[in-house]
Amino acid sequence: MEHSSQDVYEMHAIVKGEVQGVGFRALTRYQAQGLGLRGTVRNLSDGTVEIYAQGSKQRLEELIQKLKEEALPGQIEEASIEYFPIEQCHDDFRILH
Repeated sequence: MEHSSQDVYEMHAIVKGEVQGVGFRALTRYQAQGLGLRGTVRNLSDGTVEIYAQGSKQRLEELIQKLKEEALPGQIEEASIEYFPIEQCHDDFRILH
């Protein structure tokens, strides 16, 4: 079966860099809500930030692009991104503590 850009996916991203204690999770939530995405963002103990977001692949890619544009230069060193079929839907986009 062909997949269109309107198919809905879950994106799992791990963002490395200076991303904790600088408002990155709030920025992620703000951008995700603006794109109509659902999911979660949280700090991990190794200093990275984990993002789960659900929406069309185009919107998910836009989220990562917007984060790279809004972040301070050099703030995001690396982002590993994977896409999966959605197993459980999120109600909104939340910051997890």
